[in-house]
Amino acid sequence: MNVARIGHSFGSEHPVLPPALTDAAVAEEVRIWMARRLKCVAGRREFRLGRYMIRIACGQTVPAVMSEYVANLKRGKSVACLMVFNEPQFYDGMSDVSNTFRFLANQMTLISKVPCRDLAEGAALTTSVELRCPVTGRMTVYDDFECIAFCPQSADAEDALYDPLMYAPYPAVNVSSDTFGFSRFVADNAQTLWGKPVHEESDIDRIGGLFDICVDRWHRIATGTIRNFISVTDTSRCPVHFTEDERHWVAAHKDPAFAEQIKEAHSHELPVVYARRIADRWLAHFSGEHDYHASGVAREGTPL
Repeated sequence: MNVARIGHSFGSEHPVLPPALTDAAVAEEVRIWMARRLKCVAGRREFRLGRYMIRIACGQTVPAVMSEYVANLKRGKSVACLMVFNEPQFYDGMSDVSNTFRFLANQMTLISKVPCRDLAEGAALTTSVELRCPVTGRMTVYDDFECIAFCPQSADAEDALYDPLMYAPYPAVNVSSDTFGFSRFVADNAQTLWGKPVHEESDIDRIGGLFDICVDRWHRIATGTIRNFISVTDTSRCPVHFTEDERHWVAAHKDPAFAEQIKEAHSHELPVVYARRIADRWLAHFSGEHDYHASGVAREGTPL
């Protein structure tokens, strides 16, 4: 269902709000979108595997949803979480990106030490979670579980903050960690290829070979995702492209940032850079050089 622009009255400064959909209807529409139209290849994979936790949320329930997500991470049931906000005032066509992002920032207040105004203007909302590394089998702290705002208005070419990469059919906040996501991907590949976890393999050369395969596959997943976004984006207004060597990519937002009120081009690492850095830390762990620590692996995007 698309409620875009159904409520606008000619000559009126304020749109007439559409009737509120049930939480069940909104959740089902989001699930259909994720299964059929989500541009993120890694996200589609996690959704297909049943590891993408989707919950309807509001400001007061956000802490409980976050606690459930962390519990599911620890049990190996989830990799990512999407909090969806069923608020007619911010349905597609009922607002703009700026106000929707400010709304979403306010909804996250109870789990943020950062003022909601700052969240809406480029600050990061990051959570550290101690988990058992799917690759090493050891406990470590992942310091890059990022909360990122998405909304339907981001696909509106007339919006000042137009950026289809930030589109979702309803206002939403995604929570995930690139470092942990790649770790689960490597663990999945080890299970498929070897029938056992990486940390049960004693041959360091075999382990290194698996990491090479996974870095390449993760890189192809990432570049496939970016090409999907390029295909639906007016890049003259919203730059999305690879660097010539395909080691970095450019987008009109900082990573990490919960939301932004100004669109500026930033360069971001691709997996051939950051996943290789993670793999090298694992290799050092399995070689006995030092224990693996997930913290500090992620890198912020660089303004251009």
